[in-house]
Amino acid sequence: MSVFDKYLLKKDNLLKRRIEIDNSLYEKLVELSNIYDASINKLVNIAIINMIETENVELYEKKDNEIVEAHNFAIRETSYRKLEELKNKYGLSIYKLTNIAIYHALND
Repeated sequence: MSVFDKYLLKKDNLLKRRIEIDNSLYEKLVELSNIYDASINKLVNIAIINMIETENVELYEKKDNEIVEAHNFAIRETSYRKLEELKNKYGLSIYKLTNIAIYHALND
């Protein structure tokens, strides 16, 4: 593995999707995008990849009054296909899986 493989994602086709994200999670992604050299879109893709690799789809406790907003993302095609597999396996929506991925990435 080269040093580039360690720190960079290889090119992949991107699928444009509108996904609802819990507002509290999105705000934390905004903060991280100011710390790391990565867009919110890249942070979401990394969170999804991490969840796919660990298959950690453990639900988290959501705030009762949590606001949910839809955002446009360019999701890596290979990751999106894996999300669809997890959706079928666990009976969770893509929206829910994406929020779970972000939550666990933020709290690891």
